Amino acid sequence: MKKIILSLVAVAIVSSLGTLCAWADDLEALAGKWVAERDNARGLSLKQAIEIKGNKFTFKVLRTSGPTVVIVLYAEGEVKAERLGTFKTAKFFNIQGGTSASDLQAVDDDRTVFYALEGNELTVAENFDKERDQPPSVTKYTKQAATVEAKTLVIDKIVMHKSPQSAEYYLCLDVTVGETTKRFHVENKTYGKAGETITTDLSIPNVRKDQTCKVVMKLDDVAGDECTEEMDNRSAADFKVTESGSQEFKPEDQWRYTIHWHLK
Repeated sequence: MKKIILSLVAVAIVSSLGTLCAWADDLEALAGKWVAERDNARGLSLKQAIEIKGNKFTFKVLRTSGPTVVIVLYAEGEVKAERLGTFKTAKFFNIQGGTSASDLQAVDDDRTVFYALEGNELTVAENFDKERDQPPSVTKYTKQAATVEAKTLVIDKIVMHKSPQSAEYYLCLDVTVGETTKRFHVENKTYGKAGETITTDLSIPNVRKDQTCKVVMKLDDVAGDECTEEMDNRSAADFKVTESGSQEFKPEDQWRYTIHWHLK
């Protein structure tokens, strides 16, 4: 059974490892994910996906027919860009394959494919590098849009440069990203020093860079009113999320503050 699986891995790899970016001749340009969808001889819908990071690759064949997606084959190894005359090629070597990332064996067969890229469509010619059991063929693949990793947004602190309150005040801060809202509020805690730094350490999960973060800050000199619509002062603002940064806001002539944040 193991020999059959490894044989299938080798066949599948040659049919899809050519799904590489031809925009340049270095490995940095090969980074990304490419997918091809097809039906097998039994009419089952399959999706082949390969992802390149540095000089490493991972490859999956997924069965998409049925209620759940199932990994049929998995492989990983190394990749490098090469030239053969005027042709662009990609060579895959040190390949290991199996049914999952935890069930791998060496596939003793390097693979070299020819490719041509036009826009987000890649035309691949495989099984031309040497005589094989499978006949030469040409396949087209589509580049998948890169996904941005979700992280946790941390509102580190507020620097209150100026306050519209003439004396000590209470503060309530609501921060919203998407459908998630988190609140910073310390009951019966007063603020009021000029240039005071208020440590918030407020965390909002599942945030991606470039999302919009909405901020509502309320101030009042009466305890208990600061988180209600009876507050004295209200500031509604927003900023674009970055890996780390700060932004200053001036909602009133005598009110100026800066919010500091980072993603982790």
